[in-house]
Amino acid sequence: MNMRKLTAIVLGVFLILTGLAGLVSGLAGLGLVTAILAVAAGVLILVYTPGISFRVGWLLAAIYLIIDGLASILSFSFSGMGTVLAILALAAGVLLLIRMGKVNARIGYLLFFIWLILVGLVALVSLSPLGIVIDILALAAGILIIVGM
Repeated sequence: MNMRKLTAIVLGVFLILTGLAGLVSGLAGLGLVTAILAVAAGVLILVYTPGISFRVGWLLAAIYLIIDGLASILSFSFSGMGTVLAILALAAGVLLLIRMGKVNARIGYLLFFIWLILVGLVALVSLSPLGIVIDILALAAGILIIVGM
């Protein structure tokens, strides 16, 4: 299996579990698993995905995933961390959406980019009723990314 496929699988599983944990209250305990997958996806994007890690949008997405995952695993935080993560997610989503080429066969990635934008907006602006939309987007994006490989 090549690293690009592995990256897509890890990112897809992260998104599926994130969506399910948000939608099904009994699965909220998946926090550690999703945090580990977030860090793994971020590292794979940065280190093992040639070309992608050099694009600013993917770089910001990878940094967002790593910081968010490590914060959950190590239980650390700093003043303004929520704002930093929100700005990273929003910027990554917008840049990735702008740079997106062919939409066909990449619907999963399109949904991931929209998910990043909404995650950022919800954290920056009081849009908390969008929680279920974000969970459904994460679930759909993860499934479509894995199926689209």
